[in-house]
Amino acid sequence: MKAAAVSINGLSYSSFADCSPKFLFNLFSSTYRGVVENRDFSEPFNVWKLILKNASFEQLLSRGIHLSNIPISNPTYGRPSTDMFKINLKEELELLLDTINDYSDKYVVLFSVNAYERDLKNKKNACEELSLIDEYLKAVFETVDSYVFFSPYGFNGTSYEPYGIYLSSIPRPSEEETIKLDQILDIVLSLKI
Repeated sequence: MKAAAVSINGLSYSSFADCSPKFLFNLFSSTYRGVVENRDFSEPFNVWKLILKNASFEQLLSRGIHLSNIPISNPTYGRPSTDMFKINLKEELELLLDTINDYSDKYVVLFSVNAYERDLKNKKNACEELSLIDEYLKAVFETVDSYVFFSPYGFNGTSYEPYGIYLSSIPRPSEEETIKLDQILDIVLSLKI
């Protein structure tokens, strides 16, 4: 059984409304969904320290989670890692698929897509970027048995939004509540093979 948790830093539901990504829209209507609430942090370093609860790569690996491309350092944290200021979105998404293919038989892969937010800051076309993400998330969905697609915050190209997306093959901890950053690791652990 293969499992993956994929973060797309900066992706928000307002992006859905503006760009209409086909796969994500279909998934939204047929899977568990919710909202990640983050009113405190917008810098990836602080967000991910909270998500990971300060656990190291080795500690999480021993618990069945393989970290890759986590933006708490540059090069990114985990294996494989990248220079988050040089890798383009397509290369990063190819790395996502390669990492899932290489590690998801033994571990839950937790991978962060970082180029989307950087590209929005650099004024790239948000809908073109989201279309590419949509295509690759569909490939992830077709590869794994269980998944979580989330974003720890939204970014609209000029400012941060306190809410991110949550789409998953498993229910969120409380159907009546938003998902907090410090709950994400436990959700990922519940995907464990």
